Amino acid sequence: MTKSTVGIVTVTFNSSAVIEDFLASLWAQVGVEVRLYAVDNDSRDATVHRLKEDGKRHPVVVVENDTNVGVAVGNNQGIEAALADGCDWVLLLNNDTLFPSTFVAEMVRIAEERRLNIVSPLIEATDPAGSNWYSNGKIQPFKAMKAVHIGMGDALAPRTRPEITSVDYASTCALLVRPVVFETVGLMDPIYFVYGDDVDFCIRAKRAGYEYSVTSRAVLTHKASSLTGEFTGEFASHWITRNWVVVARRHCTPTQLVIGGTYIAMWVTARLIFGRENLAVTRRRIRAIREGLRLDLSREAPRLCVPSVDPSLTEGDR
Repeated sequence: MTKSTVGIVTVTFNSSAVIEDFLASLWAQVGVEVRLYAVDNDSRDATVHRLKEDGKRHPVVVVENDTNVGVAVGNNQGIEAALADGCDWVLLLNNDTLFPSTFVAEMVRIAEERRLNIVSPLIEATDPAGSNWYSNGKIQPFKAMKAVHIGMGDALAPRTRPEITSVDYASTCALLVRPVVFETVGLMDPIYFVYGDDVDFCIRAKRAGYEYSVTSRAVLTHKASSLTGEFTGEFASHWITRNWVVVARRHCTPTQLVIGGTYIAMWVTARLIFGRENLAVTRRRIRAIREGLRLDLSREAPRLCVPSVDPSLTEGDR
C-alpha cells in the first residue's frame, strides 16, 4: 500500500533554540512519507544552516526570505511549494514542538478513515507538563471574533477523550489540511503577519462548508511562547490586539462589530484596572487598536496560483 505524502510546512525565525527537537521528531516519523518545507524569515542564527544540513539526508525544501515577511506569508509559501510537489496532505506545524514517531501517520489515518478535511491533534503545554494547551476551541462573534482555547490549563488526559471531536476553531500550531481546502478557500491572509491568520482562515473555511475536527489519538507538545514571547510582551501584545480588531472588521456583522468593539475596549480597560497589565502595555494595546482600525482591508486573502480542485473531493467531503 502506498504511503501518503505529507508536506510539513513550518516558518522559522531565529529558531535554533527549538529546532533540534522538532527535526528529531520529524525524521523519526513512521507510516507516512514526510517532506519538510521550511520557510525562513531572515534568521540571523544557525537555523538555515541546520535545515540545510538535514537536507543532505532528508527531503527538505528551504525557502529563504531576505526579510521577515511574517507567519501568514511564510505559511503560504510553504503551502504552495508542498502542493506544487503533489503532497497528499499539508501539515502546518510550529517548530517549537516535539511529537512521537506515529504522530503524523495517526493524524492522516484518522482523517482518511473519517473523510475529514481539517484535523488538529491534542496539544500539550510544557508549563506545567501534561496540561492542556489546546483540545477544543471556540470563536465568539459578539466578542469581536475572539478565539478561545476551551479548558486551557486543565489536565489533558487524552485517553478519556473521544477519538474525534468536532470543534468550532483550531489553531495552526498543528493543523492537517487536505489540499482541496486551500484550493477552495484560498491561503492565509498576509495582512495579519502573525496571530489572527488562523482565526480568519477558520472562519473562511467553515463558511465554505469545511468542518474542523480534533483527534485525541495524536498528541503534540508545544513550547508555547518560546519564540514570540509572553502575552503581555511588546511583540505579542501589539500583534494580538491589532489583529483581533482586523478579524472583527473582516468578519463581524455591524451589530457584532459594535458589541465586539465595546468588549475590546472594556477588556483592555479591565486588565489595567485590576492590575493584570501596566500602563505601558495598555498604551501599546490602544495604539494597536488604532492601527487595526486604520488598515485598508479592501484586498482579500490570496488564492492559489494554479488551483486544481478535484470535484470528487469537494462533493460529500465537506
